[in-house]
Amino acid sequence: MDEYGGFASRTQTRHQGERACARLLGLIGGITADGHLHDLEIQYLRTWLAENKQAAEHWLGVQLIEQIDHVMADGVITDAERQALMSTLQATSGVQFAETGSVTADPVAFPADECDVVFSDRTFCLTGKFEFGSRGQCESATIAAGATCADSVSKKVHYLVIGGAGATASWKQASYGQKIDSAMKLREKGHPIYVLTESAWRKALAPSGASES
Repeated sequence: MDEYGGFASRTQTRHQGERACARLLGLIGGITADGHLHDLEIQYLRTWLAENKQAAEHWLGVQLIEQIDHVMADGVITDAERQALMSTLQATSGVQFAETGSVTADPVAFPADECDVVFSDRTFCLTGKFEFGSRGQCESATIAAGATCADSVSKKVHYLVIGGAGATASWKQASYGQKIDSAMKLREKGHPIYVLTESAWRKALAPSGASES
């Protein structure tokens, strides 16, 4: 229900989740901007997530809570744990301030998977702009490799592929952010769906005989 006692629409719920995620990404960007992660910053992030239900229930918040709780479980944060958490946070927000001197860096920062890619009898959803070619060319290459293509993310989809042309660190605000969210929510429910970069998709295509442009 919403703050006025009525039931929030699906669109309202989605927008609320997007705003919560945007606030979380902003917080992470601020914490990681100096390239150092202090104990108090880790504790503050965990407290903030506990106090912000929508962010905590977003798939990104769920993953961060799990990792932070693991790091803080024994009361001692080791250098290895600190570095691993910093790497997760930087990858999430796209911030690499220590290396670039800027908090608006270019690296693609969506939750891509490293996995074996199978085309035969599998369904792919392609989104974003591709360096390989037009969406039609990419779908044709995928189908030629033995797969089928879908326009949207559903339980029928095995792989979501994000085009590499124009992809930015601010993936959450990009057009494909909604599809990534949908894929991660399906994964939380136990559906085995993977998010692939265009490069991973192209590498898997090569053995099948599909030519790259």
